[in-house]
Amino acid sequence: MKKAEKDDSETSRLLDAQNASRHVQLETDSVPDVVTYGSVTDEHTEEVANNTETSTEEEGFSLRRASKRQILSFVSIALLNFCGACYYSVIAPFFPNEALKRGVPQIVVGLIFGCFAVVNFFGNLVFGKYITAIGSRFLLTSGVFVSGSCSVLFGLLEYMEGTTFMVFCFTIRSIEALGVAGFQTAGTAILTHAFPNKVGTVMGSLEIFSGLGLMAGPPIGGVLYDLGGFKTPFITMGLLLLCCCVFVTVLIPPQPDEQEGKTDVPLLFFFKIPAVLVACGLTVVIACMLDYMDPVLQPYLIKDFKTSPVHIGLIYLLWAAVYAILAPGCGWLADKKKCVPVMVTLGMAGTMVGTLLLGPSPLLTDYVHILPRKLWVNIIALVVIAASCGAVMTPIVNMMLWAASDAGMENNFALYGLVSGVMNAFFAIGNLLGPLVGSALTDRFGFPWTSTAFGGLVLFYIVVLLVFYIYDGCLSPTRDGINR
Repeated sequence: MKKAEKDDSETSRLLDAQNASRHVQLETDSVPDVVTYGSVTDEHTEEVANNTETSTEEEGFSLRRASKRQILSFVSIALLNFCGACYYSVIAPFFPNEALKRGVPQIVVGLIFGCFAVVNFFGNLVFGKYITAIGSRFLLTSGVFVSGSCSVLFGLLEYMEGTTFMVFCFTIRSIEALGVAGFQTAGTAILTHAFPNKVGTVMGSLEIFSGLGLMAGPPIGGVLYDLGGFKTPFITMGLLLLCCCVFVTVLIPPQPDEQEGKTDVPLLFFFKIPAVLVACGLTVVIACMLDYMDPVLQPYLIKDFKTSPVHIGLIYLLWAAVYAILAPGCGWLADKKKCVPVMVTLGMAGTMVGTLLLGPSPLLTDYVHILPRKLWVNIIALVVIAASCGAVMTPIVNMMLWAASDAGMENNFALYGLVSGVMNAFFAIGNLLGPLVGSALTDRFGFPWTSTAFGGLVLFYIVVLLVFYIYDGCLSPTRDGINR
């Protein structure tokens, strides 16, 4: 009997010792890891088992409440957005004329711009698919480095002429497109993971910096071109991007995909989701609406309204300013799932109205006779388009993420990278089709009818959206019943 009691007490002591050891281990596991990158030290906690972040991240997008990791990620990507948009728009005032002077046909000039979008499309898809295998941080920094280096090399084309100039233009622009695809995909994925509950707000806030870059690019390009000729804008912007590469390398913290390792995401399954296809089409349409007027609006305003280059610059400045100011508010609404269908539909309707006012459309001036063909009508049209496009652009990432989650795909860094790559890829397609179709239609029918045609495209896609939302609404009760 005593022996049994002794054995029981011995067993009890062993169990107490094991429980104490587990308790100590749990307390040790809960201590925040300390990650050092560059000269910055950031204390952060790991994700818990149910994929929820720390309470600071759940509170959403607020730099006052954000962790050091979130602040550094946002500031770095915002800087890249500004420099990237500035670089994208800096060549507009001078490159086409310079290419023509060097014996490049007009159609080839368009193809030089177009090859960028084609390579960017495929690059975004590949990088989005394999972002965890490549590493998001490496993809971001190497993309910025390649883009900056290509910009410097492009400036050296000043010393080339004819066929040699054309070949190197295509080569450098294609490599540059891969670099841009790399940092676009990685940047969006990093921020999506940093602010998983406020993706729309963050994307809307980033559009402020994109808008500022688009506003600053053309005047900066014009000034640098006047000061130093063809090579100066490209070399200056390239060096700026290389400086950003150093800045981003130091400040961007290690990302979760470095611990996750290679995670495969089914690209074909992703494209079979109906809501994803609708979001991809929406991305192409809105990119077309943002870019179709680039090669044709300025000549139209000069020819028909005798508008000076200074006034045209101010009009574009107003367009970019309205877009940048309203985008964060649209992003805040984009995080509310129930608001997104109404917001996107109203944004598309506003875009259609603005497009019909731009010109204005002959339907409104020659057939209905309700609008005069005046410059102020076109200014109002651009303001309406700028205000409406933000309501359509900012929810696209959320739309894809929600669709993938509803289809059973796991919310992880690999999915964020895939969504980022797909969104940027289809935006590149719109960047290509908009100017090409806009130029072709303007040459044949004139700008007012071209704008009317793009308004018809928006109207068609509004019908597509309404049909999809009705179809999806009918399926929701069945889907919810199956999930339960």
